Amino acid sequence: MLVKSVGIFVLVVLTVIVVACGSDTTQAVPGTPVATLTVVFGQFNASPTPGLAPYYCGGWATDTTPVYSPNSVVNVYGKYTRTVDGNPVGVNGASAVATVFWPDGTTSTEKTTTTSDGLAVFSIPILASAINRVVLIQITFSIPNVTPCTLTSEAFFTAIVASPTPNTTAMPSPTNSATPPGTPTGSPTPVGTGTPVRLPTLTIPPTH
Repeated sequence: MLVKSVGIFVLVVLTVIVVACGSDTTQAVPGTPVATLTVVFGQFNASPTPGLAPYYCGGWATDTTPVYSPNSVVNVYGKYTRTVDGNPVGVNGASAVATVFWPDGTTSTEKTTTTSDGLAVFSIPILASAINRVVLIQITFSIPNVTPCTLTSEAFFTAIVASPTPNTTAMPSPTNSATPPGTPTGSPTPVGTGTPVRLPTLTIPPTH
């Protein structure tokens, strides 16, 4: 009776174990993180796009490597615009001052006024100190009741010296032999006319 009771108990335990191992469960394995996705509307932490500035200015040299000569110049352009309905519009009649910083430590100043499209043109004489060295040009635009606009990056150029062009002179080509002044033509013509006559032969006897 005791043996039969023990056998029944063991059978019940094994049945419980099998059912427990084969049951379906959604419980995650301990120690394994569970991936979750949370969507939250109405929150945006990125930096907003900055708005357009009311005024912009820029400048550039039309030739960044001009050839130097005692009377050479380089043209530098400046542009001054204001923002109207999100679009750039040239500022007319603004004062434009260009300050040139030469490599030898000296500075020079050029002044002009912008055109209807906001363009300022400067003709800057090139100094010898600019040869193979960078020259910086700072441009400032100003109109009444508005903060002056100065270039954030200067215009620049570097003067160069043009390589001399070799002077080639045409030389006559030598000839191997002289050419005679003229070439004879025709055949020699005999002088005289008539038929040749045979003369008698004179024999002189020997003397004793």
